[in-house]
Order: sequence, then structure tokens, then C-alpha cells
Amino acid sequence: MTAAVRVLAGALGWLETNLEWFAPERWEEHLPRRPFPPGTLLELLGLVRLLNRPGVPPEADAAFTRRAVDLAARTAAAPSFGEGLRKAGELFPYHLNLVALLDLLGRPQPTSRSRCQALLDADAGGHTQLHKPVLNRLELRYFLDRGGFAAPTRLPDAESLYAQSIAALSPDVHQLTSSETYALTHSVFYATDFGQRPCPDTPGSEALREAVRVLLGVHLARGNLDLLSELLLCARALGGPTLSFERQGWEAVEAAQRSDGAVPSPVHRPEVLEGLTGDKAAAYLFGTCYHTTLAAALAAVVTLRSVPPGPDLGVPMPRADRTEMLAWANEVRTHPSAHDARREQLDPLLVIAVQDADPTLLNEILHAAAHLGSQTAPLPHAAAALHLAAEWNSPEP
Repeated sequence: MTAAVRVLAGALGWLETNLEWFAPERWEEHLPRRPFPPGTLLELLGLVRLLNRPGVPPEADAAFTRRAVDLAARTAAAPSFGEGLRKAGELFPYHLNLVALLDLLGRPQPTSRSRCQALLDADAGGHTQLHKPVLNRLELRYFLDRGGFAAPTRLPDAESLYAQSIAALSPDVHQLTSSETYALTHSVFYATDFGQRPCPDTPGSEALREAVRVLLGVHLARGNLDLLSELLLCARALGGPTLSFERQGWEAVEAAQRSDGAVPSPVHRPEVLEGLTGDKAAAYLFGTCYHTTLAAALAAVVTLRSVPPGPDLGVPMPRADRTEMLAWANEVRTHPSAHDARREQLDPLLVIAVQDADPTLLNEILHAAAHLGSQTAPLPHAAAALHLAAEWNSPEP
């Protein structure tokens, strides 16, 4: 049994146990109101849809999926949902997406669907306008195509929108923010329908695979299970040979998964949970774990329909900890026999040193790059240029 299989089984068990918390009214009893209250349900239905694809062990419990769809249908029937839909404001694409997903899962909403199409045709909210961010338009186009809506002629096709996205434009991994990394992963999700179809071929396709490899190493080292899970999904959605950090990534997710099946997000604090009881404890656990648990489950579904992870590097990725990274650089300098195993780890550690703006650490990693014979490779070369331009080691005039 692979780590992905075990992660998926645990995640599905936890999601079923905590299904009540996906109801907007239950969430709002103890957690801050969300801009789009059924947002958690949208994410859950996205997983339920993927679980219906062939070749996904273990099978999701039919009663769980039925209850999830029933809960979403009740939410879509609430007067507040209809009121929000008719406004066609900033959140209109998510109202439309819930209607579309319910249709796909056997619970059609004919009145709401007709209203969605009419609002689209009238360009209510201006969601298809050229001045809207490309990710928002790509997301909307994905919702429309997946849900069988007629897209307005002013909205380009998904492949054209993807070609303008961050994922297709050879992003600079040294300088990607967390929000930009999420934009990259979601662009891949929408372009491939979560691994169901090939990613569009663009001039930046090879650069994207390399960016995903490096970012996998970065967030493996940082222990960010949310982005790590999304990047594991991207690695398989892009197809091709397995990437060097995939196996360690799945091992890290499995090791962090709680005994109840939840996968903690970066904001989860066990010490805070220990101080809570009853519903407050359950709400805190759900609020700080549900998204990462869903992301891990989605990644597992896509992974299990693809090729198995390749061989391990044999050397664990250091954590994004200054002491560990300095020890890594010293190991490279003093043990040439370990160079092959360490070479794959170089680029993610360079990115972390640049992002953390630590001149001493970056200098040490760059010296290690020279020992590995990689100082002229693209990422070390770019890191060295940033190091020199910043003049971190120069005294103030």
C-alpha cells in the first residue's frame, strides 16, 4: 500500500466524520463568516466528483458522497443562495460552480442554471472582461466548460487563457510569493481538469515542470503541507516521469497526518487545540485542517490514477532551518561522495535562502553549488546575481 493510498483512506474517513461542518450555518457557529459561505462545500464536491473516476482505491463510501451532495443541494435551495446568485457580484462564479457541480453529481438545479446562463449572457458582474485577472477568467472558463454552460464569445477558450497564466510564463521560483504559487497550482488544475487531460503545450512547458520540481523541494523543506499537496497534484497532472521529491513529499504528508485522518494546515497549532473542548475544539480542528486534508485527498486521487512514485533520492531533504541548511552546505564541501544525492536538493535550498533574505546562508549554499559543479546552472546563476545586486555583505555607506 502506497503512502498516497493510506493518506486518501485516512482523509476520506475524517471528511465523513466531520461532514456536518461543511454546512455554512454550522461553520458560522464558531468560525469567522466566509465571503462565500458554501465555499467549503464547493471544495468537497470537487473531490466527490474526482472520486467517481475509475481506478481510485479505496472507493469512497456511497452514503458519504450522497450525504455530501444532499448537503450541497440543501444549501443551494436556501433563500440566501438565490439572493447571492441574482446579485451576480464578485462571487457569482462560485454560485455558478455550485449549481454546475450539483448538475454533474445528479442533482440538477434547472431554475438556478437558467438564471446563471442569463446572467452570463448579460455579462452581469463583468466577469469576462479583459481587465479581469487572467486566473479569474481561466477559473470561470473552467467552471463553464466543466458544467456545460455556453461561454460568452468575449471569453477566450481555456487554452488561450492558460497561455497567459503564471504557470505558462516560466515563473521565477526565486521570487514567487505564496499567493503566486497558489495561482500557479490552480492554473494547472483548471488547464488539466485535475489531471484528466494533458496540460496545453506552451513554450514554458519544460520550465513549468522544473518549477514544480523545485517548489516541491521548497515546500517539502518548509513543511507547508497545503502547498506541498497541491504541488504533488500538479506533478502528476503534468504527466511525464515522476519528479525527485514526489516520494518524499508523500511520506511527509503521511507522517504529518493525524491519527484521525486530518492533515494539518500551516495555521494549525496543536497547543491551541489542546486548550479547547467540545464544539470549539471540533470547529478549530476543522477550520485549520479541512483545506489541507482536501488538497491531500485530491492529490492522492490524481496520483493513484497515474504512475507510481519513482525511486527515492536516498537522502532526506533538509528542513528549511538555518542550522540544517548550513550543515547541508558543509556536507557538500567535505564529502564529495554525496554530491549526486545532494545535487537535486540544491535548487530548492537556494530558493529558500533567497526568499528568507539570509546573505550568509545564501553565500554558503552558493559555495556548495560550486563544489557540486552547478554554479553556472540557471538557478544558482540567478541567485548569485541577486546576492551581488543586493550587496547584503557590503557595509552601509
